[in-house]
Amino acid sequence: MARLERDFIDFHEKIKYKLVKHLCIFFVILMSVVTIVNYSNAHFSATPNVFAVGMCLIALVFLKYTKNYRLVAKICTVITFCIVSGAFLFLKATHYLTPMWMIVNIIFTFFILGKKWGISMLICHFLVLFYYLIFYHESNIVAVDVFSGNDIATFITEYSIVGFAIGYLLNLYILTTKYSEKELQENNNILIEQNKIISKQNSEMEVMLREIHHRVKNNLQIITSLLRLQANSTGAESSGFQEAIDRVTAMAIIHEKMYQSGSLSKFDLEKYLKSLVDSLLTSYSIEQKPTFEIDVRVENMKSKSIVPLALLINELLLNSLKHAFHNQENPKIVIRLVDLQSSSSRFLLYYSDNGTWAENSVASFGTEIIQAMSEQLEGDLELKTSNSGTDYIFNLANLS
Repeated sequence: MARLERDFIDFHEKIKYKLVKHLCIFFVILMSVVTIVNYSNAHFSATPNVFAVGMCLIALVFLKYTKNYRLVAKICTVITFCIVSGAFLFLKATHYLTPMWMIVNIIFTFFILGKKWGISMLICHFLVLFYYLIFYHESNIVAVDVFSGNDIATFITEYSIVGFAIGYLLNLYILTTKYSEKELQENNNILIEQNKIISKQNSEMEVMLREIHHRVKNNLQIITSLLRLQANSTGAESSGFQEAIDRVTAMAIIHEKMYQSGSLSKFDLEKYLKSLVDSLLTSYSIEQKPTFEIDVRVENMKSKSIVPLALLINELLLNSLKHAFHNQENPKIVIRLVDLQSSSSRFLLYYSDNGTWAENSVASFGTEIIQAMSEQLEGDLELKTSNSGTDYIFNLANLS
């Protein structure tokens, strides 16, 4: 697409360069003819034509050596404005043709230099024209004698030149417009084909990713099964095995939700947390099951942050379920995630329970996991404990 865009721009640049060059050659030849004609006519001044011929010759030389058509066009349009304005204000004539040259210059400026220069030149030309009509037009009309046949021939010659210049400019405008429409249609067709290919590739990629998540989830379930078998075969205390199983299950649920979701790019974090809670409640025998308040206000949780966040919350839940509610009649856990207003790449995790914790009841390994996951999410935590419960506040990064 970048190549097509460059080709399109190059075409316009070549057209404009060609236009400036051809107009300069055209006016050198024809304005020289008009200059010769005007020298033999009392009602026409050759002075503006001489300036115009000189301007075009200088522009051709400058264009040949610099290839900078925009700079040449700026110089020409300003000099043409000065020539036209000088003709209006200093020549005692009817000025039937002068406004036509004004229009040629305005069209030329719009086409070559764009809207900003074109509007500026239009305003300047018409201000001079209005000034001429108010202060000079009437006296100029009175001063002019009756036209002769030679005058009419000169008028026809100059009108022909002006008409040719306007026609040439408009023809190039039509040419570039048609080319633009053709290029636009071709580019649209290419985009449609590319979009079809991309859509097909995206569909195939999504199917593949779903299959990967499904297989990872199955593999993690195999690991949990192996851990259970190991716990049963050793006959050892199963608490450590169960915690390991819960941590693996926390990751397995992520992949399960991934391949079940309608869009892999949008992970339903609130739904995941509810599934994680249900899984943990099934694993632990708790006399009084806690109520949960889960509120997720993170717009888009990035995939890189999901696993460490899941392990962090899993560890917090494990600690609460195992150690916090032995003497609590109405246990409650609150999990809240909100985007930071000051940063689109960070969010806050609020976690609290209303349990009463025994001193040194939290395993050091669990604390290490909480600390490690916080560091992995480039965050920091604030812990508040009281008789009414425990509150964690995590400031975490939403990693891309």
